[in-house]
Amino acid sequence: LNAPGNSQTADQVKPVVEKLGGIGSGQPFYDPGAFAAPTGVRFGTSGRNLLRGPGAVNLDVGLFRKFQIDEKFSIEFRAEAANVANTPHFNSPSANISAANFLVVTSALPDQRQIRGGLRLHW
Repeated sequence: LNAPGNSQTADQVKPVVEKLGGIGSGQPFYDPGAFAAPTGVRFGTSGRNLLRGPGAVNLDVGLFRKFQIDEKFSIEFRAEAANVANTPHFNSPSANISAANFLVVTSALPDQRQIRGGLRLHW
């Protein structure tokens, strides 16, 4: 289109786009039959940000305990875990209508479980 900063959008040919939910199976996340490649030099009829990618659920946990040594000194133990359930967070489906994997989720974010601990001395 020779329109810098803009990307081509597909034509929406069905009034409702059905969510199929194929994550990690090689199946489309949304119905690819609801879209068609635009013909001619124009933008497609589908709206911007029409579809949402897979949702993300996250559980972070922190544990803190303070131990009093004497009147002046204390030690604090800290343990923190991010994404403690190690739930995968998937990327959005492919948006290239001319690709074979159109509307297929092909990857996940690299945000696996992370655990860290520490000691803190107060005086």
